[in-house]
Parts: sequence; C-alpha cells; structure tokens
Amino acid sequence: MQDNILNTLFNLYDITNQLDVLYKEEFGDILTKYTYTEMHCIDCIGKTENPNVTKIAKYLNLTKAGISKIIKKLIDKKSIEVYKNPDNKKETYYKLTKIGKEVFNKHLKMHENWCEKDKEFFNQFSSKKLEITFEVLNKYTKSLQTRLENIKENLK
Repeated sequence: MQDNILNTLFNLYDITNQLDVLYKEEFGDILTKYTYTEMHCIDCIGKTENPNVTKIAKYLNLTKAGISKIIKKLIDKKSIEVYKNPDNKKETYYKLTKIGKEVFNKHLKMHENWCEKDKEFFNQFSSKKLEITFEVLNKYTKSLQTRLENIKENLK
C-alpha cells in the first residue's frame, strides 16, 4: 500500500508540473518565459513590503545565493528593478516593473483558476475524509522538511 501511495504522490507531482506548463500557456505567452521559481519570486516581491534577498529567500525557502541568481535573471528580463530606501542606503530592495506586474497579475489569476477547480473537485468528499487526508499529507510534508533540513545540515 505504501508503494501505491508513493507512486501516486510522484504522479501527482508530475501532473501538477504538466498542468503548470499548460496553465502558463493558457494565461498568456508572457508566463511561459518564466520558471516556476521566477514566478514565485515575482509573487513574493509583489506581496512583500520592502522585499530584499533575505526576505525573498525566507519566503521561498531558498538560499540567498540562489535568490541572487534569480534576481539577476529577473532584472535581465526587465521584470524587476532595484531601489534603495533613502533611510537605509546600504540595503538593496526590489520592485516590480510594468512587465513584472503583468506577470504577477497573470500568475495570481492562474492560481485563482487552479484553486477554483480544486474546490470543485474536493466538494465531492466529506469533511471527515478531507481531514484525514490533510492530516496524512501535512505529517508527510513535515517529515520531508525534516529530512531536507537534516541533509542541509550534514552538507555544512
């Protein structure tokens, strides 16, 4: 049974990746030019007050070095721009450009559409079944997070 569950989870991951690609195409050509992580970086910048590398890294659970690489790509794509706070000239912040705002809004609509379809699907199940499913998936996610943290710690 456990093998069936793991195979289903792998299939779920694969299908959601495929859906992500199709949704990107459905919601406009502009989204197809961005990776999953780039879109979520734009999402973070659009939702965060004075976003900097540290805040973005924490939001996306990535390293600062990884975020710096993504930031450079987004600047090259003219999706974000750098600014400094007049009160703190040392710190670098990011804001969305017109292109970045377009990506942000289309990405938001894509997620809203996805959530609406998910709600339709989950309405067929009782609250009790959904609670049990949530409990199992939540515990599994925490287990994976612990493994990830242990691996990161061992790599230091």
